[in-house]
Amino acid sequence: MHINIVIAGLALVVASPIAAAAPNCLMSENDSAWVKSSLAAWQEVSTERMKLAAHRAPTILFFDAKCRFERASGSQAWNGEPHSGTVRLPDGNEAPAQVTSFAGRDEKTKSDFFVMALPSVWQAAKIPIATDPKGLTAVFLHEFSHTRQIEPLKSVFAAANAARKMDDDTNDDSLQKHFQSDPAYVAVAEKEMDLLYRAAAEPDDAAARKLAAQALALIEARQKRWFVGDEAYWKNYDDLFLTMEGFGQWVAYAWLADPRGGGMEAGAARDKMKGTKWWSQTEGLGLFLVIDRFVPDWTRRAFAPTPALGIDLLRLAAAPAA
Repeated sequence: MHINIVIAGLALVVASPIAAAAPNCLMSENDSAWVKSSLAAWQEVSTERMKLAAHRAPTILFFDAKCRFERASGSQAWNGEPHSGTVRLPDGNEAPAQVTSFAGRDEKTKSDFFVMALPSVWQAAKIPIATDPKGLTAVFLHEFSHTRQIEPLKSVFAAANAARKMDDDTNDDSLQKHFQSDPAYVAVAEKEMDLLYRAAAEPDDAAARKLAAQALALIEARQKRWFVGDEAYWKNYDDLFLTMEGFGQWVAYAWLADPRGGGMEAGAARDKMKGTKWWSQTEGLGLFLVIDRFVPDWTRRAFAPTPALGIDLLRLAAAPAA
């Protein structure tokens, strides 16, 4: 489910998103119901499953074919206004009113925001996932989870940019696009993914930790072999994007596999979120499945003032049990 990605345990009170300033700007009943259920899904997985501390909600913007609906940070009121095919974003920029889902940050105001096309837009574009409300909620959860990571990872991104500032069009798939023509690199990356998923599924804890240790060794060896010289800057971004995408995929998986959420069997939920061509998402999910199994307090560590990245948490998961 790779959608445009720019980069909240929230204490959300799910209010009706139908209220709007413009009389002709009302969400459809289906869109409104989906918004309410998706916000409730984030509330459930962030507070009940991950035990994340309360966090101020970002500004949230949804849009359909005719109107944009915005709820300001800290507010429960939704304001609607018409658009003419181009949607005004919370940071003052504009975007076409087409299928998209992303989190961002307004550097002028230092405030976070989230933007997503409503289900009716996905349906009109005949996107296959549009027929699956659970799948669209999974997309929402993945992207919305990034708003919770922006602040903790800010210093990590700053350090990475200090080493080499990435181009504006750089995203979580840039590393894959850069190295995917190297068959040796691809073979190692695929072996890492295989080991992580085997570790997550292995019933014996000791054997699972050994598989995780093998995956860790391969990751570290890959980074030492390929991320050298002019390519050394990729190390920071590999660690960051595996952390971000792995967290986002795991959040969606956790909700899908929750009887109170998506209600899917765990294996089916895993396969649904694993089914992507993008390494950062596929490997990232395997990484966090292992982490969640062996590091009970991983969310506290991941959202500490000095956050633990996925690679740091994998080292804890791979260590022999005390």
